[in-house]
Amino acid sequence: MNLRECINQLNKKKRNGEEVSALLETYKQQSMSLHDGYARIKMMMEYFMFYEVITEDINPYIADAGDMIDELNGLIHTVFSDADDQETKKQTMEPLLTMRQEIMERMQVLTGYVDCFVVYEYILNRVQYRFEEKETLPEDTAFAQKVMNFIFGAKDNVAINDNLRVVLGQLPMRMTRSHYFDLLRNCISVYKGSDVESLEGFLYMFRTSAMLYKHPAQAKYFLEFEQVLEELAEVDFDHMDKAQYDLYAEKVRVSASKLQDLADLYMQIGQIVNETYTIAITCAYKNEDAVMKDADRVIGAINALFREDESYALWSEQQLEEEQDRLTWIGDQLPKVEGKQEKLYDSVNVAEAALDEILEGRADEVGSAGLTEDYEHLRQISLLNSTSVFAELEKTDSKGEVTAEMAEEESEKLIAEIKELFQGRSRMFRRAIMAGTIEKLPTFLQSAQEVADYMMTSLNNCDDEAEKYASKQLILELIR
Repeated sequence: MNLRECINQLNKKKRNGEEVSALLETYKQQSMSLHDGYARIKMMMEYFMFYEVITEDINPYIADAGDMIDELNGLIHTVFSDADDQETKKQTMEPLLTMRQEIMERMQVLTGYVDCFVVYEYILNRVQYRFEEKETLPEDTAFAQKVMNFIFGAKDNVAINDNLRVVLGQLPMRMTRSHYFDLLRNCISVYKGSDVESLEGFLYMFRTSAMLYKHPAQAKYFLEFEQVLEELAEVDFDHMDKAQYDLYAEKVRVSASKLQDLADLYMQIGQIVNETYTIAITCAYKNEDAVMKDADRVIGAINALFREDESYALWSEQQLEEEQDRLTWIGDQLPKVEGKQEKLYDSVNVAEAALDEILEGRADEVGSAGLTEDYEHLRQISLLNSTSVFAELEKTDSKGEVTAEMAEEESEKLIAEIKELFQGRSRMFRRAIMAGTIEKLPTFLQSAQEVADYMMTSLNNCDDEAEKYASKQLILELIR
């Protein structure tokens, strides 16, 4: 029975217990095998690219993750060893999850730093044209018309709202704080009756954008960025000269580049951890066709290069004595899997489309068939395949619905935090925070006329020519 037929049979309502159990077992086996093959093909490609990044010193932060990379390569060696000991392979799952959690912590710290530097980049962009020549840009009315055409030129409301947020985040911020706080209250009140988790997600996103959230792990990771932020917090941006501007613009630029390098590195490691974990889970359902054997040979060869294993059997088998010869051999194997990943991806999508329905509608039958753990693993694998490399794998119980009292309490708590953040800080800093967070709010402008009025008010009330020029220029670059 193929996968589609199995799913069709499961979708039929009238099935007796034994038939359903057999179908659930068939679905599990075929899904596990598909996920195993898909993960192995993906890993073959990504592990090779990762080796090139590491050995060519493309990323300057490799040494910082050296111990983690060594541990990961050891776990991969266990998972891809020739010994057909499934229990030993599955014992790698726990340390892989522990490593994944550490990577997620590091990424959350990096994200927090990125949000902070975005605020200072916003400020420095608006200082820039105090010292640099300005070209001729459209006057306010013509500019506003051009931007309106961009916003409302989209075909659906989602795209229109996305366009609007892009513009709101760059326009000169001339909103009063009281109006800003009212918008926050109104925004949070929208969550009344929704899941608490939804409100928590919004508040987390808002606090990180507003420099209000500090991850506990920030005390142990990437401390060099904390020092730069402490220095930036003392800068008087309203009265800085060109020398100061050049100094701090360069510090922000260098920090942003370093943060990107770090994020790229841990993203790559996280992806390989996800794939190794998937392969460890599905090792009992391993597909042994020729393409999969080629993938395994490549992964094993890359792993041997990482571990500097000169005794690796393939080297003598293929008479590969030099590293370059070994890399050339690996590169020659990659075309052998061409087209395989796309086919597997389509089949994996078919399997995953049915999984949610099975988990929600047949949980009792899954339990009766003794397949609860297997289906939990399928749920985890599905998350690992999602667009988010660092999706949370643990299920959490619902925290209920947001009440009116809860919404009001969270509003006042957030506003109090923002007021404290603004205390003693420059006008430019306050405006940067407000601009960076207002685009995160649900659309508060209800018509095209309100959008036009808001834009013209923002431009007309901006008496800082450097700031207005920078805002216009950035928006025009974004909408071209």
